[in-house]
Amino acid sequence: MRKIALCFGVAACSLAPVKAAFAQFAPSHTTQFLDERREDELRHRDMARMLMTMGENPGYVRPLVDVAVGPDITPYRPMPVHRRAYGSWIPAVVQVNREIGLSMTGAWNNYKEKGLYQGPFTGYNRENGWVPGFQADAAAMFDTYEVEHIFLALHFAFGDGSVKYRGSAQSFATGAISPFNSTSGSLTTDTRLEIGKGIMVTDRFMITPAMQGGYWSWRRAVGGSDMVSGSTETYGGFLAGITVRLDYALTDAFVVRGRLGWAELVGTRMNAVGQDGTFRLRPRPEWEASLGFDYRLMAALHWTIEAEYRYRSFGRSQNLLYRHALCCIYEPSSWSNGVQLRTGLAYAF
Repeated sequence: MRKIALCFGVAACSLAPVKAAFAQFAPSHTTQFLDERREDELRHRDMARMLMTMGENPGYVRPLVDVAVGPDITPYRPMPVHRRAYGSWIPAVVQVNREIGLSMTGAWNNYKEKGLYQGPFTGYNRENGWVPGFQADAAAMFDTYEVEHIFLALHFAFGDGSVKYRGSAQSFATGAISPFNSTSGSLTTDTRLEIGKGIMVTDRFMITPAMQGGYWSWRRAVGGSDMVSGSTETYGGFLAGITVRLDYALTDAFVVRGRLGWAELVGTRMNAVGQDGTFRLRPRPEWEASLGFDYRLMAALHWTIEAEYRYRSFGRSQNLLYRHALCCIYEPSSWSNGVQLRTGLAYAF
């Protein structure tokens, strides 16, 4: 019994220094200290995650890459992107829809009209030639919480020049119609607003259907001669229709762009100098198609080139009493087609 008591006493003496050492290297902490330490660790973890995912699309899901890639797996192709001026990256087909640009334009137009009661040998009244001008464009594409790639665009085009006029003149004394050639001043404006949504078909191809509306005007001033008086007419009206834009990124800096559009010309009117009243022209459609490209010169500077074809027509107006004679006159049906070439620079944001 003495031996057993002696053994317990020796063991208790040997454990006492161990307890003292453990208490020295593992001090006790309060509950408040532990809670603050855990909050700091969680805050540091959230900050690290934010830094690792900075600049990524919120809806992007990282692909799971298997080390053992088989021959039947298609290799990954990176998405062509443009670099923004402030350092983040977005797809190239989205960047070309986020620009403010100014272009020089040259438009060749061919306008034809013919009176309802003119004979087959009188020919058409024609105007054709090149008109210089400029065009300003502003487009934006952005995301909301519910919808991606919302598209807004505003365009303004201006042209001013002189074209050839080949037509006919009628004598009120004899009623005879004879050919008449001259020049005509042409001043045009076109303002349009587009609202639509971009659809990413692939990483390189985007389709953007949109609604369009706007106002246009055209002032033509045909020069006269010793026997024929000149005339000045001003056309104008509203338009409403749809457009479809097609953007394809060949590389991260070169994007091919196409556009198809249709609009109905409504509220078209014509006012002639020296004539009382306004000619109301019947609604007619307008068709357009364009092809061009957008090339990134620098991070925020792009070079744009585009060729556009446009066809529009005007319906015959009502009859108005002519102030210089006891008869009625009207504005005949007419149509025009032409090509506009433009090139300029754009700022990408």
